[in-house]
Amino acid sequence: MPVRNHSKSGFTLIELLVVIAIIAILAAILFPVFAQAKAAAKKSVALSNTKQSGTGVLLYAGDNDDTFPLMHAIDSVTGTYLHTAGTSPSYRLHSVPAGWGPNAAFRDTDSVAWHNSVFPYTKNYGIFTASGLNTYTAGFTYPAGSEGLPTTGLSANGLLNGYPATAVARSSQLPLLTWANGKEAYRGYGYTAVYLRCNIVGTPGNPAPACVFNPGGAPQAGLPERTRQDTYEFTFVPSNDTTWVFGDGWIVVHADSSAKFYKQPKSGLNTSSRTMPGYEYSTIAQGATIEGGNVSLPARCVSGSSAPAYLSYFRPDSEFNYALGSTAMRQPCTP
Repeated sequence: MPVRNHSKSGFTLIELLVVIAIIAILAAILFPVFAQAKAAAKKSVALSNTKQSGTGVLLYAGDNDDTFPLMHAIDSVTGTYLHTAGTSPSYRLHSVPAGWGPNAAFRDTDSVAWHNSVFPYTKNYGIFTASGLNTYTAGFTYPAGSEGLPTTGLSANGLLNGYPATAVARSSQLPLLTWANGKEAYRGYGYTAVYLRCNIVGTPGNPAPACVFNPGGAPQAGLPERTRQDTYEFTFVPSNDTTWVFGDGWIVVHADSSAKFYKQPKSGLNTSSRTMPGYEYSTIAQGATIEGGNVSLPARCVSGSSAPAYLSYFRPDSEFNYALGSTAMRQPCTP
């Protein structure tokens, strides 16, 4: 009768430890690769959506005498720009879409702000946001049933507010849309972070003058001269205040609808590149420590000795040949 062998084969403890060690090494090598691939995919989607948004803006301009849309809410009767007139319900913000706003008096004015006015061309509010943004809702008023409101993070160059597209000096370099809100997004609202100071409050019998970029003076006649006429605003949450929106940079759509990712500095001075909004960058944002890319000192320049200072990177008249290397607010726009 044959003798059966009851011994069982298997892994020894040492062999198991070796296999586990190999798996751990492979995981340590591959996980960063997977993370980079995921980030690259998100960036590609954001680049596509941002470009579509810019195309929508240009389609709007083509149907409106080659004029860019209004970047803010405006009262069609009084001509008052509601983002700086101190009026409720928002400052720099407009409801998206226009019909839901908590204050019925501003629903019509919100409809002319760019997120809403270009919607007939984009047919999608979802392209105004991106994966990885932080939605801010604190302090906003939301009625019941508003949970499905769209979220926006993409901002427009407010210096192009109602500006003729044919008057742009370098359309292939001038930013039209950017992620100037950093990593911050807003449910049910749109926010234009770079905008003109237009404070004149009009009346039905005496409407406020149009608010259009004026390289040699204030955008509205009668306003006192300031050292700066544009406004680069902080985010509501300090940690969101960064140009590192997609990895180590952000995406820009130019005035000719071309879209590009631009790497931004982590910290330090910018003394040469004119494809950046800041002169100085920092890892500190409004007192909070961040990964990097906070514009601690915006780059500004003036067209003449008595002209107000505008953000050089966003000026419609910019030839992108201005000098960098001075913290002075009145740095000349030419070398």
